[in-house]
Amino acid sequence: MRSYRFIVRYAGHKITHDLQATNDTEAGKNFITELKAGKGSWTEEPTCTPSKMFITYEELNGASN
Repeated sequence: MRSYRFIVRYAGHKITHDLQATNDTEAGKNFITELKAGKGSWTEEPTCTPSKMFITYEELNGASN
């Protein structure tokens, strides 16, 4: 299993969620499923273009930042 971090910025909100999956495709599907279940950290964050959505994800390697 691999660890992933997803970050979504949209309409003044930032959603951050870490999850486990076997590959990138499964991670994307799991993120949507878990987001619908209410998981993830939601915070308010002003954006310069509230009409656009930015979604990024990365595979975490276990190293401390």
